[in-house]
Amino acid sequence: MTNGWDFFAQTIITGNLVLVQGLGIYALIKYTDNVKTAAKNGLTTLVAMGIGGLLVWMFENLMFVSLGVKTGLYLIIGVVAAFSAPRILGMRISFQENMYQSALVGSLLLLGTEGVVAANNLSLPLGAGLGYLLTLVVMATLRKRLELAPIPKALKGAPIILITAGLLAIALLGFRF
Repeated sequence: MTNGWDFFAQTIITGNLVLVQGLGIYALIKYTDNVKTAAKNGLTTLVAMGIGGLLVWMFENLMFVSLGVKTGLYLIIGVVAAFSAPRILGMRISFQENMYQSALVGSLLLLGTEGVVAANNLSLPLGAGLGYLLTLVVMATLRKRLELAPIPKALKGAPIILITAGLLAIALLGFRF
């Protein structure tokens, strides 16, 4: 992956944070009750990832080489991005809801481990955020359809959502390029 479009495409489809990398499972279960809530949470996370990627790009030259120092800075940037995104969008989100942004922190940590530099610091989080938004909206739509399906009582709720997410993840792994 050498250019921004490769990062963007791969983080949306084959590097999906929720389905392939397992980040943001809490949001997958909690915020997919309806499409509106899923889209709201996905948009907030998309903006937060964009802000985080922009901040990482800005502070990239000021960071030390040690990954331990970078990790701490990425976590601070993740907290700043998580709390500033709802304010920018004019949404009222509680402190507790912002603390569960594992997909946001995970996307920022991927920047350090993947060795992403320059403008790609913006394309990877934006692609990850778009993939996150699409995953939540698709899962909310599937969840509404699954409510009408004859599902055994033991599988209703979170178990069937996790099984469906696993099947979607297997399908997305077929698109690796």
